[in-house]
Formats: sequence, structure tokens, C-alpha cells
Amino acid sequence: MRRHLPIAGALALSLIALPATATAQEPSESGLDEALLEQKLEDFHEATGYSLIAEVRDGDQSWSDSVGPRNLEWPWFDVDEDDRFRIASITKPMVATVLFQLDAEGELDLDGRISDHLPGLLPYEDEPTIRQVLSHTGGLPEYFGYLYPSLIDNDISDVVDGHREHYSAEELVEIGTQDPQLFEPGTDWSYSNTGYMALGLLIEEVTGSKLRHELRERVFWPAGMWDSYLPPGRAWGIWGPNPVPYLTTGDEDDPLFDTTRLSNSQLWAAGGVISTTEDVNDFWDAYLDGTLLTAEQLDEASEFVDTDFGFGYGLGLMEYQICPEGEASIGHNGGGLGHQTLSFHSPDGDRDMTFTMNVDDRHGYADPEEFQYAYAGLLLATMCGLDIDDLEAGQASTLTDQLPSEEPALL
Repeated sequence: MRRHLPIAGALALSLIALPATATAQEPSESGLDEALLEQKLEDFHEATGYSLIAEVRDGDQSWSDSVGPRNLEWPWFDVDEDDRFRIASITKPMVATVLFQLDAEGELDLDGRISDHLPGLLPYEDEPTIRQVLSHTGGLPEYFGYLYPSLIDNDISDVVDGHREHYSAEELVEIGTQDPQLFEPGTDWSYSNTGYMALGLLIEEVTGSKLRHELRERVFWPAGMWDSYLPPGRAWGIWGPNPVPYLTTGDEDDPLFDTTRLSNSQLWAAGGVISTTEDVNDFWDAYLDGTLLTAEQLDEASEFVDTDFGFGYGLGLMEYQICPEGEASIGHNGGGLGHQTLSFHSPDGDRDMTFTMNVDDRHGYADPEEFQYAYAGLLLATMCGLDIDDLEAGQASTLTDQLPSEEPALL
């Protein structure tokens, strides 16, 4: 059966795929090549016009930089390395971390079902396990296509009309489960934000606390993520300085639509956390070094299933072969109807890369070929310490950005 994938993750999934035999300059043993990183960040900005923020770590070394204005339409102030942004679906491994901890405490069983605690929330006789919901193998449909059906045709009119509307998580689960399951649980893979909304409700039911409280106590504070928060459901906007998030419109006279006032309730447990590049890297350091998960739990999270999209998916965790040599990188990406973020890391925790851009481009605001080359160059530099210009002609290629037109959602 065909795997389903939401369309708003197209930018974040344009990861490069390099042949294992690619001839490339080896990364410098001295650590971060800051000149290379600065150049590739600037190259990407020049090729796209987007504003970007990035932080890269290698062992004890770290580098961060930003380029471009906070507001592309009124470019008076530049973005800063400490600016906040919607990390979108990078929220998912944080939610998964809370569930791992609750499982270890005996408060729930990952091989149990959400109905053990919230009967009737998922209206299916063949209900998936919590583990299957975490890995998107539960067959749960997607709610975002019902909120914004015009996005199927890359028409943002429904977003313009509905982005400030508030929903409860229960409403979004009900919207997302009005159709039958896509497949028998455990037999296929389909990305589902509906499932993570249900998992957020499960956490609140089991703990008796708000999800934002549990994330703060169990994830943000232990990881030292002092600038991160999950907004209240009926809030909108981003606290503190931030690059303005945009959707492209396809209108030459008015090419950008500001999504700052998107209701946070539409993202919540599926993608609602607001953070910084430094905090996101701090999360992954804590995720990998034993602060948040035990080695056994990390092994469980790393039981990847094939998605047929060139990456593996575990329990709130992605695996992707970004570098031409060595182990695959792990992490997650996020597309938040504006902010597009990529965060990947070496399994040993030595190399960390997080960068975000502020345009969800569906209409060629940037030249596609220039975008893909600059994007691949930034990925190689940040994650692998390699210069794309040193590769032999034809060795760097990108995965297609043509994703199925069903089920628009975050990724």
C-alpha cells in the first residue's frame, strides 16, 4: 500500500542523497569549519531571499549565525541567533520522551491502547497501540486536510480564512478520525498529526496536568531549554523576537502571507513548541546522553520502519543518511506553515545541526534549482563538514520535492 505523506513537509524533506562512493573532501579533524558554515548560510540566503538561523556543534565546539531580516516586507531589523520560532513537528520526539518516562513509571504501557485511559477517543474497533501511534503505523487519518482543503492545490485561501480559529484537541481528533482507518495497524506507515493530538490528551489524562507543564518539567528544564515553551491552546503568536513566518501566495503583487497569528491550538501536541536553535540542540544532546531517556529507551525509539520516502521512522524519531559516509543521522524536521526547521544529529551525540528558515515556499518564491543546490550545500556543511562545491559533478542530488497531494499537514 502507498505510504501517505503530508505536503507541508516538502521543504524539510529535500535532504540530499549522496552515493556511498562519492568522492568528497574529508571533514576537517580540527572540528568546525566556521568559514564554510558562514559561506553556505549566506549562499542559501542569497539563493532564496529567506531569513535563516543556524547552530552547529561538534564535540565541545559550537557555531551559530543568522542572516536576513526578521520581516521580509519591512526589512529594518535582522534576525538574531537567539530568536524564537515554531519548531513544528520537532515537538513529536519531545512528546514521545514524556510517554517513555510515563511508561517507565508504570503510569501507562506503550503496548497498551489510548482507550485504556480515554475510552472512545479513537472511534476504531481495531485500535492501534500507543507504540504504533508514536511510529505512525496505526493507520490514523490526518486532520489538517479538513482544516485547509485548499492546500491540496497549494491554494492558501483556507489558511487565510481559518488560521486564527481555535480548536480543542478533542475536536481535532474527532475531525481527523471521521474517516475509516487507512490500514490495519502495524501493516503500513502514514504520517498522522491526529495521532499525536491523541497522545497529548493521553499525557494530560494520565498525569492530571497540562501538556505544557509536563513538557516543561520533564523535557525543557532537565535539558536546559530555558527559552522553549508550549503556548496555551487559545493563544496565538510567538513570545519575544522572531523571524516572521510566511506562506507564499502565488500572487506576484503580494507573494507572502504572514502566519504569525496562527492559532497555537491547531499545532499543540503535534507541533506547537516554540524554541530556539540552541535549545533544540540542547534537547537532542539530553535525548542522546541519558538525561531524558535510558539507553534501553533510546534503542526502542530507534526501531525504525521503512517509509518509502528515503528515511526511517521510529518512535517520534527520524533516521536519514545525510552524509555520504558513516552512520545515518537521527533527529526530526518540522514545517509550521511558515517556519521550516531541520534538526539532525550523529547517533553518538558529537555532531548537532539545527537550522530554520522563515518561508514555506509552494509557489517558486525562490528558484527551485538554486534552492535545492544551496539547501544541499547547507546540509552537507552543517551535518558533515563538507563543501558541496568539492564534489564531482552530478554527485550531489536532492530527493524529490513532489509529495502526494492528499492530506496537507505538518511534518
